[in-house]
Amino acid sequence: MLLYLLFQLISAYVKIDLHKTTLPNSNRHLRNNLMINNFMNMQYTGIIKIGEQDLELLFDTGSSIFWVFSNTCPSQSKKASFDCQSSPNCLMTKEKYKVEYGQGEIGGYKAFDQLQVSNFSVSNFQFLIVNSQTNLENLRADGICGLGLQEYDGFNSLINILFDQHQIDKRIFAFFLNSIPEHVNNASVLFIGGYDTHYMSSEVKYVKLDKADSWSVRLENVQLNKKVLIKDVSALIDTGTSLIVVPTHQFTSILSILRDDYKQFCQYSQYQIKCSCPDGDFSHFPEFEFKFEGDLSLQLHPSDYIQIDVSVCVLSFTKSSNSYWILGDTFIRKHVTLFDIDNKQIGFARLAAFEKQSKQIQINDYLYIFKVVCACICIAIASIWIIRQVSCLGEASHEMNK
Repeated sequence: MLLYLLFQLISAYVKIDLHKTTLPNSNRHLRNNLMINNFMNMQYTGIIKIGEQDLELLFDTGSSIFWVFSNTCPSQSKKASFDCQSSPNCLMTKEKYKVEYGQGEIGGYKAFDQLQVSNFSVSNFQFLIVNSQTNLENLRADGICGLGLQEYDGFNSLINILFDQHQIDKRIFAFFLNSIPEHVNNASVLFIGGYDTHYMSSEVKYVKLDKADSWSVRLENVQLNKKVLIKDVSALIDTGTSLIVVPTHQFTSILSILRDDYKQFCQYSQYQIKCSCPDGDFSHFPEFEFKFEGDLSLQLHPSDYIQIDVSVCVLSFTKSSNSYWILGDTFIRKHVTLFDIDNKQIGFARLAAFEKQSKQIQINDYLYIFKVVCACICIAIASIWIIRQVSCLGEASHEMNK
């Protein structure tokens, strides 16, 4: 009986290994990856090292320059900053640059130092040390790693440098952005040099870029529950933007459709659409469908773009004066998103559901192991007690026979 229970214990360990090896699509097409932190589904940041200083950067496909805050830069948002004088290999030049963003601006000086991202290392890496900023107080990162395609005054992108130094085989990177804020067990990931199909439940479907200098693709149309909102418009796939940014005219149309077709009282407040949801039910909101060139359609369900704030449904849409859409983290979270520089295309794959399932399987197995171990201990104690009792009886019988 004891041997049988020990066999069951071993079987439980084997069972866990089998679960781990039967995850869907176990192919790997990558050189390395970097774990990404999620702040409230609004900003995704990862740790890099310049010299000997750890910094937390936002990885942004909507811009093309790599910069960090200087320790002399006044900023309410930065948690850490870079001190060139404390880094033995840092060289700051007198070349000054200014970079404008959609809602902010930075200024600083070109510098060179040793860079480490995950297990990649780049010597004499060129970047900006920022000593002035405007309207970036909400940025929780210590800087930005630009992954855009547009060249900026001779600054080469991180991906191009890694490829030129033969540290990666392909100029490709991919994102898995989780939708569980700051949840360690479901960490977001930046894949560098490839991707990992463990995170996918479908083949990758690609869309060609419609511009050479940005991660922009063509949308044939955008629909709300099959009602066409706009046709033939460009969309920037931007990891540095939290929401879905809509041109003003189409944004007004969305509000009208919500009011007229769905009887929702909504208003634009604090850069987002807010609707009355007294019962907390958002199932009656429309599904958004994005139809790309090449016969690819991707959907956003209400649960993908709505958050409940007490009795208010907050929709992750905002507006701008641009003529193009920006599909930010709200959209990117729904898929594993691949950025392929060499083939000038962006790929999308459905998310795998194995993570939550495998955790549940592991919990059940550990409970099973615990039960088996407890049973083995109890049987061992009982066996020892029986052996001792039998031994005592034998000794007593031997004494009586004398």
